[in-house]
Amino acid sequence: MSEIVRNDTKVLVVEDDKSLRELLQMELSRSGYKVTATSSGEEGFDAFREEIFNVVLQDIRMPGMDGVETLKLMRAESTIPEIIMFTGHGTIETAVECIKLGAYDYLTKPIKLDELELLIDKACEKNRLRLENINLKKEIQRFENHRIIGKSAVIQKVLDTVQRWGVTDEHVLISGESGTGKELIARAVHDTSRRVSKPFVTVNCGRFDANTAESELFGHMQGAFTGANKMRAGLFELADTGTLFMDEVSEMPLDVQVKLLRILETSTFRRMGGNHDIRVNVRFIFASNKILADCVNRGEFREDLYHRINLLPIPLPPLRQRPDDIIPLTWFFIQQCNENDSRSWEVTDEAMASLIAYQWPGNVRELRNTIRRACILANEPIITPDLFPFAPQKAVYVPPQNVARAVENVAFTASPLWVVERDHIQKVLELVEQNKSQAAKLLEIDRKTLYSKLERYDLEA
Repeated sequence: MSEIVRNDTKVLVVEDDKSLRELLQMELSRSGYKVTATSSGEEGFDAFREEIFNVVLQDIRMPGMDGVETLKLMRAESTIPEIIMFTGHGTIETAVECIKLGAYDYLTKPIKLDELELLIDKACEKNRLRLENINLKKEIQRFENHRIIGKSAVIQKVLDTVQRWGVTDEHVLISGESGTGKELIARAVHDTSRRVSKPFVTVNCGRFDANTAESELFGHMQGAFTGANKMRAGLFELADTGTLFMDEVSEMPLDVQVKLLRILETSTFRRMGGNHDIRVNVRFIFASNKILADCVNRGEFREDLYHRINLLPIPLPPLRQRPDDIIPLTWFFIQQCNENDSRSWEVTDEAMASLIAYQWPGNVRELRNTIRRACILANEPIITPDLFPFAPQKAVYVPPQNVARAVENVAFTASPLWVVERDHIQKVLELVEQNKSQAAKLLEIDRKTLYSKLERYDLEA
């Protein structure tokens, strides 16, 4: 763990042995931790209640209130800090009891400082993830009033664009892969407009064919065609004064595209079988999962219509380009799936890592369905990687493009295996900005092994 991170790590030591207590306080403070030392269970519990610690180091055998009783009280007070128990008179039964009561781990004396620091760092990483999950759960209350969830820079840029263009009356074109949430963005544009209290009508142009498109959009008069037993208003009329969201506009038949262009230019249309024009006041929002410029080049979409609807484009990024949003989206979908479940759901670190590493070809829709499936299959309120329909993803070190090209241009030179390993570890450390916990995960080794290799290869530890 970097010194910067350690400077934010608050450790509580509860130890009645004065020499050991002072040694731990001195050495751990020297290593960068913020240390508070107490000499009894009662004093330790009082300190525990007054301040939020990341990690607690606690002796089991102490005069007065012993470590086991203190552990029970601490866990009843809060489940946030990770608690490491140690004693010079350890038994298997005592260790099992402490773990059952919520201790993170158990060490026997004499304590090796380097081993203890590795354990503290590991516990602190778990504590950080626990706090992050708690904060995200709280943020769900704020998300509930919004349809769009995300904190990444790319989605915030989209939302800023929605705010800017929502107040205009110009038509909007939303482009993005299937499952990215184009309809949610369209609704957000409508909600930020002056038409927010007016109709929001949606239509999927992909289900149209040449025979049904005109009737659906323009409506028809009684007797306009076989089966038209009564007059029917079209979607343009239903959306009058409001917003019409036309999804998959690239799938609209070419002959209907001509009539749509006329409506955009004149704000008038004529029902099938009708003999007079109908004027409407509609704000159009279009969406496409295809690149319309390519459709134009292939002759599948009219160029004049493309230029008319592409005045205010909103490109929507796929989920793989906004990994910061995967965890808040996951918690949101968990809450949706378990609205009537009073249990507190958890997501394991391995499951979170797998969700973040997966590429999500089906985007947010696929993530939602994955979480729904996991919640149904889970026997306990815990989401684990085996509940996902895809194989657990593992993070892989991928060098930047410029580095990759440079490597390709360098002639291969045979090197001893230890040199290759040393250089690879160094690259991974540079990639994660010297974060040993992340480096160990990328290398698929435990932190203890990583530190031993850092010492062996004389790399910065």
